[in-house]
Amino acid sequence: CRETTGNKLMMTMKGPIRCLFLLSALLPSAAAFAGSPRSTPHDVRTAAAFRARPMPMSYPTVQIATDAAASTSTTALCMSSASSIAVAKSAISAIFSQLRHHAKVLLVLLTASLLFAKRSNPQSLLWPGTQTDKDCDAPLPTGTYGCPFIGINIMGGSKDFGPMYKIWELGQKFGDIYRMYGFGVPIVSVSGKDNIKALLKNEFKGEGEGIGTHLTGSEHNAGAVFGDKALLYENDANKHGRLRKMVGEAMSPVAIAAALPSFQELANQQVGKVLKEDTIQMEELFNEFTLDVAWKQILGLDLKEEDIPEFRKMVQQWVTGVMNPLLLVPFRIPGLMKVTKVGRARTYIVSKIEEKLNKLEMDGPDSSTLSKLYFATDDEGNKLTREEVIHNAMILIFAGSETSSSTLTCVSLLLGLHPNVWRKVKAEQEELVAELGGDFTRETLEKSVYLESVIKETLRIQPLVTGEARLVANTVVVDGKQIPKNWYAMFNVKQTHWNDPSTFKEDGSHMDIRKGFEPERWLDEKTKPSEWMPFGEGGRRCIGERLGMAEMKVFLGMMARKLDKFDLVNVHGDDGIVWKTDSIMARPADGTEIRATAADTSHAVEYQI
Repeated sequence: CRETTGNKLMMTMKGPIRCLFLLSALLPSAAAFAGSPRSTPHDVRTAAAFRARPMPMSYPTVQIATDAAASTSTTALCMSSASSIAVAKSAISAIFSQLRHHAKVLLVLLTASLLFAKRSNPQSLLWPGTQTDKDCDAPLPTGTYGCPFIGINIMGGSKDFGPMYKIWELGQKFGDIYRMYGFGVPIVSVSGKDNIKALLKNEFKGEGEGIGTHLTGSEHNAGAVFGDKALLYENDANKHGRLRKMVGEAMSPVAIAAALPSFQELANQQVGKVLKEDTIQMEELFNEFTLDVAWKQILGLDLKEEDIPEFRKMVQQWVTGVMNPLLLVPFRIPGLMKVTKVGRARTYIVSKIEEKLNKLEMDGPDSSTLSKLYFATDDEGNKLTREEVIHNAMILIFAGSETSSSTLTCVSLLLGLHPNVWRKVKAEQEELVAELGGDFTRETLEKSVYLESVIKETLRIQPLVTGEARLVANTVVVDGKQIPKNWYAMFNVKQTHWNDPSTFKEDGSHMDIRKGFEPERWLDEKTKPSEWMPFGEGGRRCIGERLGMAEMKVFLGMMARKLDKFDLVNVHGDDGIVWKTDSIMARPADGTEIRATAADTSHAVEYQI
């Protein structure tokens, strides 16, 4: 379970009034919901301005065009053309039906809120919910709220930076702790290892106390599609501890070691495709690899060859669909599970899990992750409920397929930019094959020290920008700044890595993919980063960390054994890299297209690391 990944857009909108303020923010998603054509190709343009300077401390403002609704990610909830118009009309009709039905109540509430706001906090007229805690002496952090009612497009990206650029930009302007307003709610961003630890120590304080993860619309849309019985959304300390222990059994070192032959078989198949094509997009291979790990190892399905593309398609539709802000509306979307793409995809995945669980009941345990979840017991001998098994299995799929694939795509880009690093990775794998044989074992992965440093360095430079947002149930104070009750707090991973005193350079070169990529820094305690948290921090640290690292090590190790060298097709000289703006994690816009040659396995190459 990637507890720090989750759903970044799942932030509450209380009551029908706030729904009105969200409508303009949802227009692009509504267009996608109604069936915008999927036609955007990979953008392989050069960022010329990037060439002339190192990564700046502040990027120029990027306006996101409304035609972004036609892009890949915002079409996640598109339906077939035959039903899209009908469902869109039904959804719009449902909105106005709700408003008409509650017209008098809305008028009374609006009048009352205006009178109250005028007396207590005039600012809350334009940014509802931004009241401070008058009983707390600590001041609010500095920051900006942006557009009245809606706030800042915190999910917006930049082609020079990648997704969630605005979160990083505001951090550069306002510092480690700052306030903002997005999707109709007030938010405080917290960065710096000490600050984040101080924030997260307020978790699991009990109902109405501290902070906790929160899934908006759990009784309507988002919860139904994503799953609200997963480890990620359990805030009771005892229940969370029980769940984490039981899910953790499926993620133990022994369990991961048992899965390595499956990882190796799937990686070998995908790397073989590289040598069959003149050029190939690595992102597509990594997507297929992680999705194949999902059906074969995590779920333990026995899919026929012709059924595999359908499974991949459905999981991708579900993963991208759960990020659509339309799922945040405070009423049930008509035909959610039968008509929308994300609903149909979720129904398909659950049906496959149900089939597997029925088989496990009849045949007993097997080597799949799902089997370990299903047969895990707590100290009293109790098992997870069927619903808990399904929801936790799905969140493992969500985390593993998205984050591992994104990281692998970035690693392949960085190895292409740094051929000297690639040669060291190859040399290490050749030595391990000579010492331990060709099978990937637990010992092989433990001794892949330099390869692990390459992955860690990639995650230092291009991590998930921010962790899962927490709802503040009772005002907390971090570094002398208050985060009021009913606000949201999120920890800023990218900015934490940026400001790490062990690596920081004033010109920003330490986070530049050319100048700052130094895997060797991980091999010496004196240069090792001191503030590194791509897998989160605290009691919700990613429980699938071992699984993700094993997947990536096996695939990259197989690449190093099978390929001699590879060149980046669309990056030349000091060309700036163009990034996707609408992905969850950073991904090159061209998907890292490469041209590779096969390795000569007749002899090993010695290379001092």
